[in-house]
Amino acid sequence: MINLIPMPANIRQSEGEYILPENPTVYIDERLSRMKALLESTLKIKARYQSEGQISFLFASMKPGSYSLSVNAKGIQVYAPDYEGAFYAMQSLRQLFGCDWAAVKKCRFTEIIDDCAEYSWRGLHLDESRHFFGKEIVKKYLDFMALYKLNRFHWHLTDDQGWRIEIEKYPRLTEIGSKRRGSQLHSWKCHEVDFTPYGGYYTKDDIREIIDYAAERCIEIVPEIDFPAHTAAAIAAYNDIACRNLDREVHYYCGGLIPAKEGIKDWNRPICLGSDEVLSFAFDVIDEVAELFPFEYFHVGGDEAPRDEWKKCPRCQERIRKEDLKDETALQGWFTNQLNAHLKEKGKIMIGWNEVLAADIVDRDVVAQYWTPQKDQNVLTHLNNGGKVILSWHKYFYFDMLHTYCTPKGTYGFTAATAGVKDELKKNVLGVEGEVWTEWIADEDHLFFNIASRMPALAECGWSKDSVKNYSSFARRLKAQHKIMDAMGIYYGDDAITMKKDPLRKKYMAKKNGSSIGYFDCEYTLSKLKTDKK
Repeated sequence: MINLIPMPANIRQSEGEYILPENPTVYIDERLSRMKALLESTLKIKARYQSEGQISFLFASMKPGSYSLSVNAKGIQVYAPDYEGAFYAMQSLRQLFGCDWAAVKKCRFTEIIDDCAEYSWRGLHLDESRHFFGKEIVKKYLDFMALYKLNRFHWHLTDDQGWRIEIEKYPRLTEIGSKRRGSQLHSWKCHEVDFTPYGGYYTKDDIREIIDYAAERCIEIVPEIDFPAHTAAAIAAYNDIACRNLDREVHYYCGGLIPAKEGIKDWNRPICLGSDEVLSFAFDVIDEVAELFPFEYFHVGGDEAPRDEWKKCPRCQERIRKEDLKDETALQGWFTNQLNAHLKEKGKIMIGWNEVLAADIVDRDVVAQYWTPQKDQNVLTHLNNGGKVILSWHKYFYFDMLHTYCTPKGTYGFTAATAGVKDELKKNVLGVEGEVWTEWIADEDHLFFNIASRMPALAECGWSKDSVKNYSSFARRLKAQHKIMDAMGIYYGDDAITMKKDPLRKKYMAKKNGSSIGYFDCEYTLSKLKTDKK
């Protein structure tokens, strides 16, 4: 069995064996010239355009992004129609060689691989509002995504707990909005706070650097700038964008438990949708962000918007009357359409969480990201009307959740039909995406532990046809990937997460470089590694 994740689209039986020399060279067809620098920097082997190499990347007329890979007496041949296909072939080779070319003595295959993706959207999200990781960890995240042929990085850059992207027209967004006076610990049900000041943000130059890094790895970045809710950090910086001009701080807490205990009022407020100046503020922010990110998609959030402020706000009520809207839900729908029209002028396609569809006036061309734990009839209606959807169903794709809730097996078994999508409407599904919210994920090791077994399962959901998927096979192949994760310095669960229980918390075994380390999972205790005493 070939230990590849995701499982290739087609494997043809053959025979072949090739012994690599000590210092193999790579021949690259000039039509695939973008591969040269990446091969030399990533795999540390010579690449050239002339003569033949022990490994050859050859041009072929095929479906964009596809590739064919085989071994025979002449060497290793990769056929691809473009850089993307050649890049994915390189990831397959890296897996087959365990990311260690120097240790490879011979390549033996009994198959020829013909491969292409089932879905165009194979995404992974990262929330950096709640915890900020910085450029090097994000690059490592992108490398891990690329290994499994994921191609969409959904970057959640703003929320109540921090604004993480430089906006030149509104400098207070980072001067004030990127900082908070502490962080809630452990879980939604815990009152404990670490009052160590916390902050961080990306300059525009940082963003450009990461965009270029991702592009080399065939990953497009989707920025998310949340409107109209999840805006406490923005409101702390500019009080007048809310319905009432109140002096409030960036949230150091997540959810309503601590505000209730501390008597903090008016903490969960959206921006004012009745103000033309606030609409201009949103447009200005979108303009600066859209100019930075070349990808055609732009995420505006739109979820979990409270309505109470709008019900009491004279400006919002005047907007409802002026635009002949039914209620505050329709008011958000009107606002969503304004953002969508503005993004269209910038050449962008808008994405919003599926709550934006609650108002039936929302434009059909808005892409809905379907996350809610329950089935949403608005999404199915949107699909029936020709609207596009990204599937991120909570129980299957929320990788910040406990492994017992969002299991690798559950993620792996997800199909469009699981979400109620009929076969004839599957053409309107762009693909699948995993979400990583970081309220309780504060460090690099915990971050990668949470995705190590579930992200590969997501990758196979997005890349492989349902007909070739088999969880027993996947579990064996995942175990074979552990040596690669060791090489990358990534914590992973042993045997796809072996769980130990004690009376107060759930404890999972994690491994790194072959050594077992006890790890307390999120929502139960701090994300600290502790030496396994057994």
